[in-house]
Parts: sequence; C-alpha cells; structure tokens
Amino acid sequence: MDIHRADLAYRRRSLALLGALAVMCGLGLWQWRDWLLAVQAQALAGPAAQARHGLGLAIAAMLAAPVPPLALWGRSLCRLGRAATAQGRFPPREWKTYRDVRVLRGEIAAAWARRSLSMGRAAQAAAGGCAAASLLALVWAGNG
Repeated sequence: MDIHRADLAYRRRSLALLGALAVMCGLGLWQWRDWLLAVQAQALAGPAAQARHGLGLAIAAMLAAPVPPLALWGRSLCRLGRAATAQGRFPPREWKTYRDVRVLRGEIAAAWARRSLSMGRAAQAAAGGCAAASLLALVWAGNG
C-alpha cells in the first residue's frame, strides 16, 4: 500500500490563506452592510429609477463575487482529474495534500479522476452562470 505524504509547509500556507480570506470576507460583509444602508437612504430620498439602479448594482456585485473563486476552483479540480487520469493514480505524484493519504490505483483512481473532472466542470459552469446573471443584473440596473 502506497502512501502519499502530506506537505506540512503547504498545510501551513493554505490554512494561513484560508484565515486571511475569512477575515477579508468578514470585512467585506461588514462594508457590504454599510453600503446597502447608503443605497437604502438614497433610494428613500431619490427617484425610483435611482433606487432601481442602486439595487441592480448591489445584485450584480453579489452575483459577481463568487465568479473568481468558482472559476479557479473548477480549473484546479479539472487539472487534478486530468493529472490523475494521465498517471493512473489518485492523488497525482506532484499534488500536495494536507495529510497522509493512501494512493488509489486502477478503477477506483479513475472514478476519483472522473469525479474531479465533473466537479471542476460544474464549478466552471456555476462561475459562468453567476457571471451571466451579474451581467443581466447590470443590464436591468441600466434600464431604470
């Protein structure tokens, strides 16, 4: 039984990045609330077209926010699936892991590779859907 060894430096870097992202998301949500309160105040004080425009921008921004992470995650999953298929093992040799994992081979590895590819494509499709919905919200906001 082969074991794919964990990379402790990769684990530390990844956890630090996740922590920094969590802090940034918290700050973003805090600022988002203040921005929405400003949009609400403008909507109550101004004409309906201005309120529609502000709401459309808020919706477009909310829909656009997950596009980069979904696209990058999908790309990474597709790379993982292709590398695992090419090597006939899961995880691929050069892939870094948080912990020691058993190397899968044969049909089980091929199934994991197919799952990775399909999940990667689904994440990329979701990114495309969010981008399209964001553009639609911008069009809606501009027609006010």
